[in-house]
Amino acid sequence: MNKYLIVLGVTLLCVLLVQCKKDEIAAPENNIALLVSKINLIRQHGCNCGAEYMAPVPDLSLNNQLQTAAIMHAKDMAEQNYFDHLSPDGGTPAERAINAGYKGEFRAENLARGYREVDQVINAWKNSVSHCKAMMDAKSKEAGAGSAQNYWVVTFGTSL
Repeated sequence: MNKYLIVLGVTLLCVLLVQCKKDEIAAPENNIALLVSKINLIRQHGCNCGAEYMAPVPDLSLNNQLQTAAIMHAKDMAEQNYFDHLSPDGGTPAERAINAGYKGEFRAENLARGYREVDQVINAWKNSVSHCKAMMDAKSKEAGAGSAQNYWVVTFGTSL
């Protein structure tokens, strides 16, 4: 009887471990959507960027090409272990957007590293005047976000 309980316990543990791995894999995609949603909440209510109040601005729409650029940059930084807007091969944020097929005007790119949760990333950007202003830029109409390991990227643009 005890042998059967052990087998049952081991089987249950394996099922739980597989389920946890499945959830971990799905998390980054959910974080990307959540990141843009949280930025839109800030844009809807306005906020202080340093000493300057930024009035509410319209929501950003999600753009697949900007998202591709953001994801690829996050992965590149994670794989090559660097943290910069300029990639080791000299690629700029605007070039990454163009290479991803973006036809609009590149506006800005926010980066973060070392955070596990979306709210931590958002708070860090809100506490940095330049990153906060990039999130609140009324000229930005579209965005794409990406994350890889603990690297986070959001790319802003304006459709032409």
